[in-house]
Amino acid sequence: MITLRQNAIYGVRSANMTDYTLQPIDDKHLSDIVRIEQAVHIAPWSKTQLAPAQGRFDHHYALVNQDDQIIGYFYTRCVAGEAELLNIAVDRPFQGKGVGHQLLILLKKTLVAAGANTLWLEVRQSNRGARALYQKQGFELISRRASYYPCPDGTTEDALIMRAQLGNDAD
Repeated sequence: MITLRQNAIYGVRSANMTDYTLQPIDDKHLSDIVRIEQAVHIAPWSKTQLAPAQGRFDHHYALVNQDDQIIGYFYTRCVAGEAELLNIAVDRPFQGKGVGHQLLILLKKTLVAAGANTLWLEVRQSNRGARALYQKQGFELISRRASYYPCPDGTTEDALIMRAQLGNDAD
């Protein structure tokens, strides 16, 4: 079910009847996003990289629950009908509860509305949970980038390049 709240772009009601809304990221969200980023990513982006004022992103949104708590976010870039998912995360307490699925649905709807017909992403080879979620959402493995991601121990890890075709039924 789509629900809209003030300043929301899209909203959904999850299977457990929790309302989520998608809101443009602004400076008031930044401390929560930095906290989530540091908690869930092996090589987190810095506060400067995540700041919406940097203008490097075409779409940057926070997923907010009915208690106005940020539980996830994404950053994308769009060029000539193609979009690239640059960063996405769901706060740890909300992982495994369908929130990532809802966030991807809203992400795809946002990109379709912006005129994108293809969505690209890179994911760590070791991130099996994310890979499974992306495959369920219609992403297919296209290629591999060797030694793309840095690891805390100084080594690197391959990135898997995945692609999904977007359409009016972007869920």
